[in-house]
This record gives sequence, C-alpha cells and structure tokens, in this order.
Amino acid sequence: MAGVVDDDPTPIESRDQLLAYFQEGATPREDRGVGTEHEKFVFLRRECGLVTHGGAEGIETIFERLAEQYDWEPIWEGDIMIGMTRGDAAISLEPGGQFELSGGIKKTVHGTSDELDEHLRELEDVAGDDVKMVSWGMNPFVDPEDVPMMPKQRYDIMRAYLPARGKLAPWMMKTTCTIQANFDYMSESDATDLMQTALLVSPIVSAIFANSPIRDGEVTGMQSDRGYIWTETDPDRTGWPDFMYRDDWGYGDYLDFLLDIPMFFIEREGRLIPKTGQTFRDYLNGGSGRYEPTMADFKLHLSTAFPEIRLKQYVEVRGADGGPAEQILGLPALWKGILYDDSARKRARDLLDGIDPDDHRQLFHDVYRDGFQAEGPDGTVGELADELIEISADGLRSLADEQNLDVDETGYLRPLRQIVTSRRTLADELRDMFLETGGDCERIVDEWAFF
Repeated sequence: MAGVVDDDPTPIESRDQLLAYFQEGATPREDRGVGTEHEKFVFLRRECGLVTHGGAEGIETIFERLAEQYDWEPIWEGDIMIGMTRGDAAISLEPGGQFELSGGIKKTVHGTSDELDEHLRELEDVAGDDVKMVSWGMNPFVDPEDVPMMPKQRYDIMRAYLPARGKLAPWMMKTTCTIQANFDYMSESDATDLMQTALLVSPIVSAIFANSPIRDGEVTGMQSDRGYIWTETDPDRTGWPDFMYRDDWGYGDYLDFLLDIPMFFIEREGRLIPKTGQTFRDYLNGGSGRYEPTMADFKLHLSTAFPEIRLKQYVEVRGADGGPAEQILGLPALWKGILYDDSARKRARDLLDGIDPDDHRQLFHDVYRDGFQAEGPDGTVGELADELIEISADGLRSLADEQNLDVDETGYLRPLRQIVTSRRTLADELRDMFLETGGDCERIVDEWAFF
C-alpha cells in the first residue's frame, strides 16, 4: 500500500491505460490488508526546538543509525538522505521535518501494533538522548516561518506554488501531523462504495481524533485546526469533490478529477522539473515539451492530490489529527471495522446517507470548530460517534470470525470509546495542559512524547 512512488518509464498512450492502473489495484476479499501512516514532530528537549536535517542530533544522523543498526535502505536525492525503505515500509520527511512511517501491509491491526512497537523501539535506540518525538494535529509552539524546510526538491516547488493557492498552506506543510489508514478494494463498485461511505462518516472520525487546538502559542477555540487549515491550502486538490457524493461515479470520474489538477513536477534522472501552471490533462495533450508522459509521471501526480478520501491502488482515509500510540492503532481498527465488514459498512453509511453535499461540507467545518458538539442532521456528532464506535466494534468481531483470529481487534477501540463516552477529546486535554502550564513547551513535550 503505502510506500515510495516507483519509477515506471512506460509511456502513457491512452486514457484506458490510466484507468487500468486503478483496475489493477483490485484485491480479493481474503487478501485485503491494512496499512497505517503516521507523522511525528522531532524536538530537541533542552531547547524545545525542532531538530534540523543536518547536525549531530539531526534527522540525517537518525537515518544513518537506522541504516547501520536496523537494515533500513537510504533514499537519496543527490548526496542528501531524504528517506528510507525496508520491505514494504518507508520512512519519509514532511516539509517541516515531520518524521513519517508509511507502514507495511498487515492482515490485522495486531500486525500494525507489532510494527509500531518495533518502529518506536528503533527510534528510541538511535535518536540522541535529548531527542523527543511527539504527535499532535498541529505543533502548538511555532510559526511556519520559524521552521526550517527539509532539503527536498519537491518541497521547494510546493513552497513556491501553494501559498498563492491558500493562505494557510505554509501552516499545513510545516506545522501539522496526521494519522492515515489505507484499505484495499475488491472492484470498481467496491472502491466507490468504500470511498463514499468513508467520506460520509469522516466528519465523525475527525471529531474523535481532534487534537489541534493551539496555533503558534494561542488557543484558537478549534478542536481540529489542522482540519481547517487544509480547507485554506489549495482548493484544486483538496476537500470533498462533488462527484464523490453521486451514486453512479467510478474510476473515470476520479481520473478526470486528477487530470484537471494543476501539476507540481515530473522527475527525470533524479531531478524534479517544475510543471506548475498546467494541468495533467494539458501535459498529456501536448504540453509535455520535450518530455514524453510516463506512468511514473502519473503516479507522482497522484501523490500530489489531497482529497479527504484518496484513491490510488488502495483507498486512503485522511481525516485524523496526529496523536499518541493508542490513536495510531485506533484509527486503522476503527476504519477496518467500518469498511471491511459488509453489514457495518451499510450501517455506517446510513448514519449520514442522503445528507445534502453542501450540508455535509459544512459539517466538516463545524466539527473542526466544535467537535462532538457540532450538530448533525439528527443529533450531535457526539451521538453519531457513539453509534459509529459500536458499528465498528460489531464489524471487527464479525471480521475476527471470518479471519479466524484468536483475539479480535476491538481492544484498539477502547481509548476511542473513552474519548467518545466522556466527550473529552485530546484537543481538550492538550488545551487544558497548555493553559495550566502557561504553555511550558518542555513539560508538554515530555508529557506527550512517545519516548
């Protein structure tokens, strides 16, 4: 599922070729898996500042130690180490140095739990004594101007382009973290049903995982400021596309959405070549200059589209703020119970099925501000979250029987159920600690750090 965009030099010769890319992603029911991605801020505790790429305690040193001690393979951009791979997992850097693990494909969340434990043990072993890793939806302490940009070509191009498209794009790039989960689809109809169901219930999931109430040292009154920031990043490539609310859409509609998104770049011989100012459709229709459009170009372009629910050769759900380990495991468990069990998927869909698309988009905004107190069509989002947790738990129990699991995956929902039952989010916890400590960065980082 998650991983590094591969270098496929196959020329693009037809629309059918691009549609076939999605068709080839179909996975038999018995082979479906779960992938989990999560980002972390990397702090120097003594200064409560962010770790830079270079230096004795920098990101590159962490990479070098992972390669030497734990067999991770470096990813190079010129002579700069910008990421790592091992098996079907990858480590990458977001623009502000957020440290991301794109996990391997696991049959169960138990496998994800083992992967997370291993990842955190390795990081604790190789990071300097003063390095702390922590995840919230947003770094509460910094302005993006104070965050050094990671030395990756793609981020230089994005930094030059995105601020003209959305006033909060620099905040998204440098100050936010998320947890994402990836799911297989069995066919085109399964993919569209899975994606539409996920889109409908995503505001509820965003409320459960809300964890970004502070921006640059100021309490904002938001539950998920990260979610709101994405709405002010780039309207061409983010949000909730109209076609996803229709019952008759398919791969062709998603492809048209992609083709009409302005490009960032293509890659040739290890160098990124800016292509801002033209859509991918323009690029295919004679705007490629001296470069022949390839499937590698298409796959790279796919990675620069950021709708709430994203289609690749799997489906990616993107609506959760970053958080501690129990949230990293709770997210794939919650979504697995909803999306992989047929009865649970229908019940989840029914929670908001038939909602007007404009009302649904407004619900996202209301959740970003008010969390569980936001009003849905038939009650509060908190009440909907009560139902969604139970739907997922029923789905996970059914899937445990189907997969012959000795231990089902409902235990990963317990921290989420506590949040929903109490109506007290991680955003509430972080806001209260921030106010009680007077914004003491060192104390807050210590309290929330993975290690």
